Amino acid sequence: MADNLPLQTDATKQIATDEVGGVHFPRTKITIGADGVDGGVVSPSNPLPVYLDAATIAALESISVTGPLTDDELRATPVPVSGAFFQATQPISAASLPLPAGAATETSLSALLASYKAEDTPHTSGDLGLPLLGIRYVADTVTTSNDGDYANFKLDEEGRLKVATKSASFTPVSGNAMVVGNTVYCDVSRASNVSFHVKNTGSVPLAAGTFVYEASVDSTNGVDGTWFGVQVARSNANTTETQTALSGIAAGSGFTTAFECSVNAYAWFRVRCTVAVTTNAIATWTIQRGTYATEPVPIVQVTGTQPISGTVTATVTPPAPTTPYFVNSIASTNSALIITGTSGLQAFWATNTGATAAYVKLYNKATAPIVGTDVPEMIIPVPAAASGVPGIASVSIGFSGFRFALGLGIAITGGVADSDTTAVAAGQVKVKLSRTV
Repeated sequence: MADNLPLQTDATKQIATDEVGGVHFPRTKITIGADGVDGGVVSPSNPLPVYLDAATIAALESISVTGPLTDDELRATPVPVSGAFFQATQPISAASLPLPAGAATETSLSALLASYKAEDTPHTSGDLGLPLLGIRYVADTVTTSNDGDYANFKLDEEGRLKVATKSASFTPVSGNAMVVGNTVYCDVSRASNVSFHVKNTGSVPLAAGTFVYEASVDSTNGVDGTWFGVQVARSNANTTETQTALSGIAAGSGFTTAFECSVNAYAWFRVRCTVAVTTNAIATWTIQRGTYATEPVPIVQVTGTQPISGTVTATVTPPAPTTPYFVNSIASTNSALIITGTSGLQAFWATNTGATAAYVKLYNKATAPIVGTDVPEMIIPVPAAASGVPGIASVSIGFSGFRFALGLGIAITGGVADSDTTAVAAGQVKVKLSRTV
């Protein structure tokens, strides 16, 4: 049997079929519409209407699904989704999110930010801050690469902050001065002294050229301000000068000496040309600043033996004469006034033949001391005798002695206390002293 049925039509026309098992099935497009109505071909925009009766709808709605779908079930049959389901940017409310455990009591970002202070912010009592850490770094090597890089504070092996152990370093200042008025200057406000040297960098010997040395306390740039002459010292001689006339410097060679100048109280220092140098010679000055504390340069020092002339008058005041005083104890406290008025104790010697110590007491009084009431200024213990040998007391007086402004009084007791009134025996204690008027 032939697959296709012949049609009475143009031979160039064909009918679409689908061959299945050697039989051609015609392909047909479905058209919607009642009898005599063309409702259009079925398409996504013109879907085929489906009618369900009430009983069928009720039966479908009564079907329930229990339990969640598994991942495998969802992936088995992908469900197409169309329309605005997920937006490109999804709104999220942080306020509605649950807080982690303990987050309600943690410091907020705003509180942390408040602990940072802007430049020029005034201090307020109770301000918070962050601890400043340093690193232990014993070596004195540089740990940053470029100017402007951040760097850590460094601590030594004992935990102390490392600060400069050497004076500040300065870059040498160099410049040429060849004609009258040329200057080479540098800021010395932080320097204590300068050393400087001149070299002939020209092509011919430098046979002439005079330079003066000046400083300023009010210049702001090395050019303006008031300038005045200063003394400098040669490095190879004990010579002071305020200007130097150069000569005899071969091309490419330096002057035979350098110079040094104290600039402790100056703001700027300069070398100024007052007589032009030889044509095609170039006087190149290099100034090196120093910051070590130094005394002004001792330019002129006295050497050798110096003659002295004139008359020297010397007045010698002899020491005041001394007056001896002696007491041999009686059976009492031996209160006595040695002298009224200013006096000085110059020598003292005492012996004790008793079995117990005795005490010589000296008073600063204009009247005889009241033993047990007045307070002595000196209490000199005299040891007891031992094996028949009296005890001895001697006071180291010194060159000036001991002064008593009101007068000198004496007493001898058997006890050391100021208030003691114990009498000594007759002949027990002997006192020998010298005093001045």
